[in-house]
Amino acid sequence: MTLKVADKRISLRVTVVLLVLIAIGAAVYGVVRLRGKDDGGERSIAIVNCMVTDSLARMQSLVSLSGRTSGSISLIGDPVSCLRLSEHLLIADEFDNIDASLSPDGLPDFAGETIVSFLDFANYPYEDLMATSHGQAALREITVRNVLEAMDSLGRCKIVVICSPVLAKFGASDVEDLFAKAGCRVPVIYSQDTTFSFSRACYLKMRVMKLFTHDISYPSARLNMTVADGVSPTSFTSTVFDDRYVPVSFPDTVGVIAPNSYHSHVLSDQH
Repeated sequence: MTLKVADKRISLRVTVVLLVLIAIGAAVYGVVRLRGKDDGGERSIAIVNCMVTDSLARMQSLVSLSGRTSGSISLIGDPVSCLRLSEHLLIADEFDNIDASLSPDGLPDFAGETIVSFLDFANYPYEDLMATSHGQAALREITVRNVLEAMDSLGRCKIVVICSPVLAKFGASDVEDLFAKAGCRVPVIYSQDTTFSFSRACYLKMRVMKLFTHDISYPSARLNMTVADGVSPTSFTSTVFDDRYVPVSFPDTVGVIAPNSYHSHVLSDQH
């Protein structure tokens, strides 16, 4: 009888030890997965891991100041895509602003909103980067860095629109990965489909999340731009738009591509 009781105690202890080891293993796996992979199973890029570990305090600060109704609509991407969308958002009137029905009401859909474009002159055009695996990895980091610049800009941001199909393809999931790990609720809109209506998606998302300012005034536009610093493809600075920094290779002037956006930001500042 004594021997059987002893055997049962030993068996119970072994079971407890195994359960503890399994629990520890699961916890370790969960931490590794959280820090090293996103929900799709693809490894998180270095800048995402850095922001949620080494720079967590800064990330938490950015998160706390973003996503408010007083923030701006931040457009991320190549200069042409950003400027064309900014132009459209300034004059779009597809919805009834009272009930959100798809019916123009004579009032701009984004009345009272500030639309800030982050023109990625530093890295555009993206064709060379798309051609290699190293370049594609760089595009992932470039997308995240541009979004971080938007979150850290004057006025902060309440919604991010990645309007470049290239950045949407390579880096949008990394932005979502970062936001999920940092607990950031700022919505991110993106699509690789060139026929996708960013204006409708943005309007509806802002209605659902109650992000509109509800100011009865015309929307305004501001332009920021990235400037290459020559260190690496993913190293650049962000500054207020200045025509002097536009590369000579750029095929057109901002004033021609998006005259309303250009006028709202540049010409109005001269008066």
